[in-house]
Amino acid sequence: MRLILLPVLLLLGCAANPAAQPPLPCPAGPRVQVVDHGLHSGLVVEAAALLERLPGLAEDFSPTGHIELGWGDAAFYQADNPGAGQALRALFRSGGSVLHLLHIPSSPARYYPGARVLQLSLDKAGQQHLLDSIAASFVPASDGALQPLGPGLHGHSRFYPASGRYSLANTCNTWLARALASAGLPLASTSVVTTRGVMGQLEPLQCRGED
Repeated sequence: MRLILLPVLLLLGCAANPAAQPPLPCPAGPRVQVVDHGLHSGLVVEAAALLERLPGLAEDFSPTGHIELGWGDAAFYQADNPGAGQALRALFRSGGSVLHLLHIPSSPARYYPGARVLQLSLDKAGQQHLLDSIAASFVPASDGALQPLGPGLHGHSRFYPASGRYSLANTCNTWLARALASAGLPLASTSVVTTRGVMGQLEPLQCRGED
């Protein structure tokens, strides 16, 4: 049973995190947020900024509020009740990847009461690099359109075809860490596979401010 549960936990990035120290106030400028869901981490960006970089998303999302993004194995992520068998196939024989986009009309902290949310400060160049990294993760249709695969997991959300291949060493948290590293954040490593691995690196970088 433990041998089955281990890859499932790695797939989901499940881990607990120690209590965070009080962060310093955020400086003026762009911000990005990361939500610790316990089983995985979500990357939250301003909806207006993302839609400006990817205007094709405007057919499915409003430019108000925020958009949370997650990346993962196509079959496992979209399954209603994924099990250990699907987890193993995702880790060792992934057939493709998807991005999950969720519209958050207010702040992530209010949308996910009780969840741990880290705010991170970027400069303008860093924000643009982050948006470019996100854009590169989409796989557009032959005509260049960003066509959703269908509704997402909850709320106003959609799945989209994504680049990359999920594996034991390339999880949703790895994707998130690489995206943030592209923005210039000083992560010690982007080869993290668990939520604890990525949140532990981001905790010293967080700041405090209204979102």
